[in-house]
Amino acid sequence: MTQYRHFESSMAIFNLKPDTESNAFGEQIMFISAVAICYPKQCKDFPQHIIDLLSNHYQLMAPELRKTMVQALILMRNRDLITQSSLLSLFFTLFRCKDKNLRALLHSHIVSDIKNANAKSKNNKLNKTMQNFMYKMLQDPSEIAAKKSLEVMIELYHKNVWNDAKTVNVVAEACLSQIPKLVAPALHFFLGTNDNKYDEEDDEDVPDLLRMKQANIVNKKRKSRQRQIEKAQALKERQKNRAEIFNFSALHLLNDPQGFADNLFSRLKQVTSKNIFNFELRLEMMNLISRLIGVHKLLTLGFYDFMISYIKPHQKNVTQILAYLAQASHELVPPDAMESVVRAVADNFVWSNCASEVVTAGLNALREICSRCPLAMPEELLKSLLEDYKNHKEKGPMAAARALLSLFREYNPEMLKKKDRGKIASMSMKDFKIQKYGEVKVLGDVEDAELLEMDSDEFEGAQSDEEEIPELVPNEEEDEGWEDEEEENDNDDDSELDWDNAEVVGEEQDSEDGEQDSEDGEQDSEDGEQSEEEEEAEDNEMTPPKKKQKVSIAATKIFTDEDFAKIRERKEQKEMDKMLGRSNKVMIEEDEDRDIVDASKIMAFTKKKDDYAARMESIKEGREGRAYGSKRGKDDRSSTTNRVNIDSF
Repeated sequence: MTQYRHFESSMAIFNLKPDTESNAFGEQIMFISAVAICYPKQCKDFPQHIIDLLSNHYQLMAPELRKTMVQALILMRNRDLITQSSLLSLFFTLFRCKDKNLRALLHSHIVSDIKNANAKSKNNKLNKTMQNFMYKMLQDPSEIAAKKSLEVMIELYHKNVWNDAKTVNVVAEACLSQIPKLVAPALHFFLGTNDNKYDEEDDEDVPDLLRMKQANIVNKKRKSRQRQIEKAQALKERQKNRAEIFNFSALHLLNDPQGFADNLFSRLKQVTSKNIFNFELRLEMMNLISRLIGVHKLLTLGFYDFMISYIKPHQKNVTQILAYLAQASHELVPPDAMESVVRAVADNFVWSNCASEVVTAGLNALREICSRCPLAMPEELLKSLLEDYKNHKEKGPMAAARALLSLFREYNPEMLKKKDRGKIASMSMKDFKIQKYGEVKVLGDVEDAELLEMDSDEFEGAQSDEEEIPELVPNEEEDEGWEDEEEENDNDDDSELDWDNAEVVGEEQDSEDGEQDSEDGEQDSEDGEQSEEEEEAEDNEMTPPKKKQKVSIAATKIFTDEDFAKIRERKEQKEMDKMLGRSNKVMIEEDEDRDIVDASKIMAFTKKKDDYAARMESIKEGREGRAYGSKRGKDDRSSTTNRVNIDSF
């Protein structure tokens, strides 16, 4: 109590001159905060005194004393001597201080405190109060305080504490802010560029059980180490049995995606005209708008005309801009709007005076756009591009053009010339139907789900039986031509069956007065007559019993990613077995996430130039084993003087 009375007198002096440094006053605060749990009645007003001091004088007091007071409040909050709402409101206010270490301390405590409050169950009352307070903090005049409040919300979302739509829409408001420091983290939040940082932080909280066991073997065995191992094992077991948390992407939790995309696009045009934000930040805004359009199938037609001005080979980060255009493409965009983009890419990138890397990037961009919006490509432009570059002398443009050709063989082979359609597309032209604009293909079942029902042995057996005609066996002479792949590549009709010499394999029916004909399968009788009863009995024998309709495998189980991968693999293998001579075709692998287009896809089929060190190393390797320098003065001279020649003669 003597120390507490001394604190009260020191506090009165401090209120008169809050800008003075006093180490003794800080030591008194730490001492009382440490023992306050032992004297709850005597120290019940102590936390409020510290809160009042910080609220009134946090801008004037010395940094060390201010940090000491914050540490004292955190200590008492951990001992449940202070309520969360009053303390967290103060800590958000302290974000205005120009003290980086203090802001880091406040940030870590706020996140951990709210996370612990929602550990067992959602504390909706606290969450609602703090979310409303943070929304006000985003409009705070201090840029630093607004940014730190936004970072707290983002981290709580990634830690699955505030992963609701309200948090996402509050962060969406920050994307439209006038302050670049607020816009940048909000854009990164929706684009997911900083997700790896939060994943690494979560991995650090998990103890390394293997290392602990190894340390226990080497070091002296103690009960404390054994208890730590048991505690870590229990933690791992709880994490293993914990129900999996399914998070929707932040883009799917927006209340009004179309309105948000339109507002963000208007903001992009404004900052571009006034040159407010730097170019990198404007690129992030383009990326988010294109991601919104692609994910939600939005119609923001002005975005395509805006992006056309950036489609130039000399434009900075042009590969990313081409990727954003591909992201913003989908089948519901009117073909007229996308056709202008396709022609702009072809006119600026794909022509003879451009470098091979530029042509390759343009063709790859066209392929990515057309894979999402096939109707955007005009037929005459497609034929012109393929005619010029499918047999180009350089590998990059040739591979990109053949990839584009492979795409249209699948989507719309009618746009291709007959010689470019390929065997599979030509065979399926009768069943092919062009999907018109706005037309939706409705499937009654999971496509190619029957391939999953077969085991690997059954699948291989079905593949081997596909080309055999049931109940007919060709003679041995025709077998050789039947298995000849080269002749089948040249002419599909080379391996034909000798129908005259074919034999029927199957049922053999004995009759007293008749024989079975091998060609017609008709039964002849010596008398040439059959009674009606015999005909009915024969019909009943020949008619197979009706089977119940087989239930699809999709109705009995939920398909996993491994199941879909197996379906794709077997479908590709089945298509490869159907046709021959397809090894030279450029195959396009199906993307796992079609919503995101990386710049590396635009630069596919291009060889990256070596840097200076790699070029010098290549030069040195070429010089190995070769002699350099002058040969003057050596015995094995290549030529002699006239005097030497005369003397030798």
